[in-house]
Amino acid sequence: MNLRHSIVTRFALFFTGLIIFSILLSGYLVFRKASQVITAHSKERIMHGSQLAEQSFYALLNEVTNDIAVIASSPTLQQHIFHPSEKTIHDIDQLFRIILENKETYFQIRLLEADENGKEIIRFNKLDGQVLKSDNLQQKGDREYFKEAVQINKGEHYFSNINLNEEYGVISTPYTPTLRVASPIFDHGNRKVGILIININLNPLYLSLDQIAGNDSRFYLIDAEGQYLYAHDRSLQFGQQTRKFQNFYTDFNVSNSSQEPPKNGFLQLVGQNDGRYLSYFKELSYFDGKRKIYLISNIGQNILLKNALKVRAESIQTLLWVCLLSILLSWFFTNLFSKKINKITRAISNYDQGIPDDHTLPTNRKDEIGILANTFTKMKVKIDQHVHELNTALEKEQLARRQRDEFLQNMSHEMRTPLNAILGLTKLLYKNASEPQLPIIHSLERSSNSLAGLVYDVLDHQKLVEGKLHIQLEPTNIAELLRDIHSTYLYEAVQKGLTFNLSVDEKLETTLFQTDALRLTQIVTNLVVNAIKYTKKGIISLSATVNGSENETLYIKVTDTGVGVLPKNLDRINDRFFMEKNDLSGRYGSYGLGLSIVKQLTTLFGGTLVASSEKGVGSEFTIRIPTISTSTQRVIKPVQTATLPLPKLSGNYTILHIEDDVSTMELLKHILNFDQITLLQTKSFDEALKSIISDTPDLIISDLMLENEKINTRLKDWIKTKKIKCPLIIISALDASEANTPYSEYFQKPFQIDHLKDTVYKILGSKEFKAPDFSNIYNNYDHEIPKINKVLKLLEKEFENYLTGINKIGLNRDQVKWEAIIHKLIANIHNLKLTELEEVLPDKISDLNTDRLNQINNIFAYYLCCIRAEIHLNLKAGSS
Repeated sequence: MNLRHSIVTRFALFFTGLIIFSILLSGYLVFRKASQVITAHSKERIMHGSQLAEQSFYALLNEVTNDIAVIASSPTLQQHIFHPSEKTIHDIDQLFRIILENKETYFQIRLLEADENGKEIIRFNKLDGQVLKSDNLQQKGDREYFKEAVQINKGEHYFSNINLNEEYGVISTPYTPTLRVASPIFDHGNRKVGILIININLNPLYLSLDQIAGNDSRFYLIDAEGQYLYAHDRSLQFGQQTRKFQNFYTDFNVSNSSQEPPKNGFLQLVGQNDGRYLSYFKELSYFDGKRKIYLISNIGQNILLKNALKVRAESIQTLLWVCLLSILLSWFFTNLFSKKINKITRAISNYDQGIPDDHTLPTNRKDEIGILANTFTKMKVKIDQHVHELNTALEKEQLARRQRDEFLQNMSHEMRTPLNAILGLTKLLYKNASEPQLPIIHSLERSSNSLAGLVYDVLDHQKLVEGKLHIQLEPTNIAELLRDIHSTYLYEAVQKGLTFNLSVDEKLETTLFQTDALRLTQIVTNLVVNAIKYTKKGIISLSATVNGSENETLYIKVTDTGVGVLPKNLDRINDRFFMEKNDLSGRYGSYGLGLSIVKQLTTLFGGTLVASSEKGVGSEFTIRIPTISTSTQRVIKPVQTATLPLPKLSGNYTILHIEDDVSTMELLKHILNFDQITLLQTKSFDEALKSIISDTPDLIISDLMLENEKINTRLKDWIKTKKIKCPLIIISALDASEANTPYSEYFQKPFQIDHLKDTVYKILGSKEFKAPDFSNIYNNYDHEIPKINKVLKLLEKEFENYLTGINKIGLNRDQVKWEAIIHKLIANIHNLKLTELEEVLPDKISDLNTDRLNQINNIFAYYLCCIRAEIHLNLKAGSS
């Protein structure tokens, strides 16, 4: 290209840039030299301040070490240990009082027993300058500082971590940064008989650190995790305890990937506001090096280089004028050429915004403008063509997605509804079944569950792909689960002339494991079905073992003597419907949806699927899933004949059931067949509205589909217009996310009968009983659903034991046992606010007559209903 056609390499721009660069470089070098001198001087100041702060900290530790040693060996304390009396107690009181009055930083001194309970013998507190002896003595055996202090030897002294003082698990106000120092007390036989503890208020130390730091710099004390133990801004301190979670490493962008604090020395830090700081790190260790905290001296670069920054600011001002003049000259020179490319720029901008542009571009030029115009014209043609193709493909994909979603939604409703009736009515058969009928009912239930598993394969696949399916762990007898699968498909295997063997590890027979029974059943069922389907003759084996002690691994293996899979295709089991031959299906050519779901569910468990095969010889599929044992006792699955305790309602209640599926209506008739409940059922929307207006039901149970139409919008409108004034339970085959309607509880078909009963009685019973308040449990466990559910299950078992115990004591009339069980109940009464139970429980067993005992039984039955309903609600929340 001829240089005379170029508009880029103009000398005016080059020289303008060169002048600006020279000025910037000169200013930078001058400023850098000044910064180095100032920084060196500031480092000396920072190190000197750090030494003073370090000396203040260790001086405090030495002082309290000497004091506690003197007190622990004082004759007054020794006399009380060996010969306790009223006089020795009085002498110790005087000693402790004088110590607190004369030591500004000491705000609490205690003498504790050295046994595992750690009960306080004597405690003095200093509050607002007044020293008071506490009568409310506590047990500190569960406190970390007591457990550590009780391990130290004679002549040693214990120092705790620095944290905020707490009483009864609540942070004391005003906030008091506290260091606890302890010394063991020994008798003549060198037996540890007590622990002397002094609580030190570190606020005076923090004030001295403020003074040492001055106005220019800042001191910080942090622990290894970066939590502020001391900061000039007190609101930053102890972020873990105050739940504000301020952290030095985060605030100053310090990398803590090695889980170790920076080494001693100077470090350049950057704050959250992009402010830069010169920092000096110093490790402070105490308690023989077992405790380590870190002293950080910080000074901002803007303060450090204040004078240098002022010179730089004036230089920059001068530079700006020079730059402005240079830019104006450059602009004037280059503006002569800029008009030539404006036309192309506007064309590109209009094209980007979709604005039509009919201007003719200068494609006949020989310089860069001509090349740019020609390139853009060609690119525009290609982009328009590709966008058209993409829009066409996108429309097709969106249509396919809508059709797929509609198909899955319809399938969900059409298949879940009859499955719900089959499974529900099967469970009801247990109630009046004779012994010979039980195997038949078992077989019916297994077959129904197998069918449900196949339905879940289809309906859950899309959830797996979209990451919306979650594992729901619960204690499971895996051996029993595998036997059910084996017995379900044994007949099918025998029909084909196959031998179907089952081998289960003894540990699986005697131990419960945390797993998702439904998803594990889907995995094994798919492998067994594939093995039976594509094995013409020979043996199919299902085996299971578990390895490990704490974090066990479950191995489930399915082997067959079928047609096998080509080795080169084993790695492609993740590809849905991959075909070895286009004219074959199943294992002969396609791995199908089943193995895809097996692989995805195994991954969801955090496990692996390993496949090995030889064409014409057979295949072996092994799944490895991590699990945790929860019990060492064998649990035998009972026949489901026992009914859960339900409260006896004194009032009469009306329930309106809106449903057009006959089998579901029949199931609800059996489930809610109680004297106190009148069940009204309707198949049409108009009849439902009439019943709501005329009969004013106490509870409405409704499907979301009626007469092949979604009714959630109408239900929502009835609630909004106050036509529905009672609680609403939704029972539907649709997913809860499609409800878009306020409801009290949502049951997706197929549902558990007992869960529905509990929820119905919880709602109706609220008119006669006051429900337990679970808020304290949720708060105590930070709303962590798995932990809360464990507590609720323990609470359920505990209440069942209470009920059994109360009825036994009611027969033998034992006052001592009665007082014992009342004493145990008090904690639950206060925690759950069971005022109704508290009022009906008599103090004396002689006042417990038959009527009152029946009343107690009824209240407990309602409480158990509420607990089970809460567990069910949490299980659904944990799996969503």
